[in-house]
Amino acid sequence: SPSEIRGVDVVIILGGDGAILHSAVTAAQNHVKIIGINYGNLGFLTEYEKNERERIKDLLKQLERGECRILKRSLLQVDIGGKSFYALNEIALQRDVGLYSKTSTQILRLKVETKEGHDNISGDGILISTPTGSTAYSLSAGGAILTPEVPVFMMTPICAFSMRSRPIVFSDTEEFAIKITRGKAIVSADGLAVAGLPEDAVIFVKKAPFTADFPVRENSDFFAKVRNKLNE
Repeated sequence: SPSEIRGVDVVIILGGDGAILHSAVTAAQNHVKIIGINYGNLGFLTEYEKNERERIKDLLKQLERGECRILKRSLLQVDIGGKSFYALNEIALQRDVGLYSKTSTQILRLKVETKEGHDNISGDGILISTPTGSTAYSLSAGGAILTPEVPVFMMTPICAFSMRSRPIVFSDTEEFAIKITRGKAIVSADGLAVAGLPEDAVIFVKKAPFTADFPVRENSDFFAKVRNKLNE
């Protein structure tokens, strides 16, 4: 909880990516650095495997001396009806299959407005993902892999009803206004449903005002993680 980690410099998370996602927003809001040790399955966000846990002592010493690189991962903020929610991986807007409404929406139609213009998307919904989230749900939906610190967001359609719909990369200064023009939708932040929305509702997505900071050990290799983790 926020009260438990307030004033702490580093939190060490034993688990997989799910455990890190569960803790990342609270840690980021309180400027607490995150080090993960993989006790889960994928562990793409973790810095060590469980058989390497003794090596964390060296990383903590480097961090204390100021000799450790800090990977600053962007988060997303979604504003819905006066409330804000945050995500390290992605914000998803998907058709409601009956979770919030009594009837299921078969095709969700959305209008996405940005500083670059607007687009209309029909299908199961869309994802707005961070570079961190590019190796999560967005990748399964056909999105590209982004390196962690590139200052962009990616919009990925989910099962789009048009062959022209492809992932689009935007500057992370972009702000998205997404309106439901047909159907009912569920909004999720890192896989957790946070709201059900009726037709004509609008949500706003932008960069969060804080980052999730991950100390990185020497010789950290992003491409090795891609090869080893995503080929399992």
